[in-house]
Amino acid sequence: MDNIRDKLERLYNSFDFQSAVKRDPIRFPKIYKKALDIEIAGIIASSFAYGSIKCFCNFLEELFNIMGKHPSDFILNFNPASLLKKLSIKYRFSSVYDIVAFLFILKELIHQSPTKSLEYYFQSGSHIQKISSFVQSALKVDLKPIYGKNIKTRGLLHFFPDPIKGSPCKRINLFLRWMVRKRDVDFGLWNTIKPNELIIPLDVHIWRVSKKLGFTERKVQSIRTAQEITDYLKEIEPEDPLKYDFVLCHGDINSLI
Repeated sequence: MDNIRDKLERLYNSFDFQSAVKRDPIRFPKIYKKALDIEIAGIIASSFAYGSIKCFCNFLEELFNIMGKHPSDFILNFNPASLLKKLSIKYRFSSVYDIVAFLFILKELIHQSPTKSLEYYFQSGSHIQKISSFVQSALKVDLKPIYGKNIKTRGLLHFFPDPIKGSPCKRINLFLRWMVRKRDVDFGLWNTIKPNELIIPLDVHIWRVSKKLGFTERKVQSIRTAQEITDYLKEIEPEDPLKYDFVLCHGDINSLI
């Protein structure tokens, strides 16, 4: 493990974080200064961070252009019918209706939160239970204003995977890393979750790298796999196991193998 720690530290200490931000979805919330704008832009950018980087960045640029200078003001006041007319493209599994329903859920969650922040929904239980609680709160929102009836389509459910059902919840864990960690590129806006509670945002790339480096031998991407990788990294950095997540995503992995 000492050998891996030394290699990770060399990669981390030589890494150009600011240059890598330009190639990462975190560049979208980086545009904003107001805390709730960063939070709203963060949950939106992370939720669409799958598939081709070029494709989801192009989609997000169009969506944020529609939302204007303050995404939080847009979300808190937007009219679903109006947005359905303005938004001209779907994204992957999600139709225009699914995308508008996702934004409508964010609007309702913020309005219902006593703190006017999504952090309110991540307060109790283990990290996995916190994510599940957020997902269940989101799926309780009545979506008749969007679909004409209260349904939950496949394209909408894709935004709200539940770790209790085994999902690694890559995009929610990515959002939480942004909100919780107070160093490197992350924002550190929230205090409800501690950095050592976070679980690594597990995608195909991180999974493959982790298998090569011996962080896990699991053969499927799941919340158990994500937790196992995180536990390995916690042996190296007990208080900040996700310290190396960004550099593992964007750095020269060949230097570690």
